[in-house]
Amino acid sequence: MKIKKKYIVAVDVGGTKTNIGYFINGKLIKIINFPTKKFGPQNINKISEILINSKKYISAICLALTGLIDNNGLWNPINKKMLGDFKDYPVIKILKKTFNVPIYALGDTQAAALGEMYYGNGKKIRNFFYLTISTGIGGSIVYDKNLFDGKISDIGSIGHSVVKFNGRACGCGKKGCLEAYSSGSALIKKSNIKECKNTRDLLTTYKNNDQTIHIVNQAASIVAQSIINVYLLLRMDFFIIGGSVGLNSFFYKAIINHIKQHEPPVKIKKAKLKSKAELYGCFAYINKKLFLKK
Repeated sequence: MKIKKKYIVAVDVGGTKTNIGYFINGKLIKIINFPTKKFGPQNINKISEILINSKKYISAICLALTGLIDNNGLWNPINKKMLGDFKDYPVIKILKKTFNVPIYALGDTQAAALGEMYYGNGKKIRNFFYLTISTGIGGSIVYDKNLFDGKISDIGSIGHSVVKFNGRACGCGKKGCLEAYSSGSALIKKSNIKECKNTRDLLTTYKNNDQTIHIVNQAASIVAQSIINVYLLLRMDFFIIGGSVGLNSFFYKAIINHIKQHEPPVKIKKAKLKSKAELYGCFAYINKKLFLKK
């Protein structure tokens, strides 16, 4: 009788899509995804429903969550328009009721930074800033080959840095945040192209539209400004950009063009792992917790 090998399960709960990755012997062998539900905790129920059939073959689970996750496994939204309004949702405790295996949770941008640090364009870099631009915007710091974190997953949370006082309303409830100007949701909000259904349409099908060029140019200039500010504050000279918007060549080139105008001594690369960075980061996190303990 053939014995089925155990999976390490990595889950990325993003603002638009949730990915569930299955790893065996360090290889990502399968991904299942579904549209992220508008109320955050509902996604945990959906994840449980999907994983329950593989329950006896799962050895560990790690979740990368958009929003805030603290050291006690309590999950809170930053952008309530994206995830709904809930407080201190005990995500690890809830999953432990069904899955009697080690379960971990960290911020989605933290996970992506770890993925790039171990398996991507940060592999040979000691210090870098990971910037994700997708439905929302997030950031994470890798310093001396370690994730720079604290009691809660908001260190490096550049998406809610203020770029304009009393500016556009942000989903976090404040005004003038970078996310309100340069995220995928912000781009769509500024566009009035009726046929344009989502950010992908805007940045591909309608990228030559005059309005799109103006919107992208404006948004990219603010991202470039934020990158320069991070460099000046931290002397962080290596940046990795990920997320569906950040990885889009049209948007990425616009950022680079604005950076070049100011000539800061920084190097910028796209995330090598692309949309899988968070999954690989979760896998790396489990490895570090379970197998690389000193």
